[in-house]
Amino acid sequence: MPDNEPSTNTRERLLQAALEVFAERGYDAATIREICRRADANVAAVHYHFGDKRKLYEAIYGRLFETLRQRRTAFLPSDAPAEQRLRVHIQALFEEIFCCSNDSERQVQLSTIYLNEMAHPTEVLDLIVSEHLEPDARELYQIVANLLNTSADDPLTIDCAASVIGQILYYYHAMPIISRLHPDRPPVRERLDALIEQVWLFSLGGIERAKRARAALSQPLDDAADQGC
Repeated sequence: MPDNEPSTNTRERLLQAALEVFAERGYDAATIREICRRADANVAAVHYHFGDKRKLYEAIYGRLFETLRQRRTAFLPSDAPAEQRLRVHIQALFEEIFCCSNDSERQVQLSTIYLNEMAHPTEVLDLIVSEHLEPDARELYQIVANLLNTSADDPLTIDCAASVIGQILYYYHAMPIISRLHPDRPPVRERLDALIEQVWLFSLGGIERAKRARAALSQPLDDAADQGC
């Protein structure tokens, strides 16, 4: 099959059809036959373009994260102040979650397969983490470590980074609850700038408090060591 425009269109149709089927049925129940039927493609087309169902599933995530990174604010370089790097990191993640697409139906489908993967991990999760999630996590660990004066693999660093991410994810996963608890407030997408500022300031305060608490715990040990000398 030549690499021409019809071939490219077939590949795109397969990706869109696969997104629909995986969102509706989950990875295990999804079938190549159903995907090809919706894509109006021959069953052999999946093998030609992707290899098998797993590679097709991986391709959806590859496209998803590629699109997200193209549309979000780029991280600041490592020599920028850690406080500003943290703010830009928070901004990028908010943009990644809430501004990646104007197609609400496609956004729901992408969210569904992502949440399904978290609830019922497939053999693809290791690849998703290593290729798409771990680089951002390592970036955040280094930022938080700079603020704490710790290392990137310190448990306190990792837990503080998780607290930062948890604030952002709350506004996504709890969106239906938030809209019912506070029906008079604008939707999350309409107040992203304020939320970015809030999460940034709250995170800076929490990290600073954790830093002081760590120092306070180590002080008696230092005093005891001095007295022993």
